[in-house]
Amino acid sequence: MTSISAPPAYTPPAPQRRGAARIVAVVLGSLLLLPGIALVVAGGLLLWAHGVHRSDGFVFSPEDRLSTSTHALFSDRIDLKTGADWLPVETSIGDARVQVTADDGGAVFVGVARAADVNAYLHGVSRTHVDALGFDSPAGHGDQFPGGAPSGPPADQDFWIAQASGTGAQQVTWPTAEGDWMFVIMNADGSAGIDVDGRIGAEFPALGTVAWAVLIIGAGVTVIGVLLVRPGGRAEH
Repeated sequence: MTSISAPPAYTPPAPQRRGAARIVAVVLGSLLLLPGIALVVAGGLLLWAHGVHRSDGFVFSPEDRLSTSTHALFSDRIDLKTGADWLPVETSIGDARVQVTADDGGAVFVGVARAADVNAYLHGVSRTHVDALGFDSPAGHGDQFPGGAPSGPPADQDFWIAQASGTGAQQVTWPTAEGDWMFVIMNADGSAGIDVDGRIGAEFPALGTVAWAVLIIGAGVTVIGVLLVRPGGRAEH
């Protein structure tokens, strides 16, 4: 009589491939969570700025104290470019505004002009560089350039695209356009010794759209990260 031996019991292969896939998923999910949460936070802050942190339709920087013994305060070159041909600077930024108030109650001047015109006017004039107005920078205590008094009061110059002078709060608003611009703050009579509070802002008409886009993208990235991480956290049975 011929005996038939039973086949050996089937032993499933070790789940190495599945385990490796889970490790990859957990690592990838973890890498996505951090930027996803960061985008959600950034989108929320932008929405807050768009809906709450506005004054007369402008989003302003915090106010800075500007003080110098020279005849003028001048800004960095403001190079207005969006970096995208399909998004004009006028659409992304809108109008810009600089506002200053003399602390001593005197008459103050603020003006905006092309960088070349400002440099020509202030050539040889004692002046102080304003670095990042409104963002806790050492504004009014930047690089100082020696020199004398200006050739004439700032309001008498004809190259400003926007200017304002007088006592109390003075502000200039100008439509943004691509190019190199600078703003200048002086005493109205051109004398030395400036002590003002200042801030800068812009309309940012597209801020709400950008904020929602950042928030939605961040939420999507975060959800994907959570879904990738969760399966790796389950215990194997």
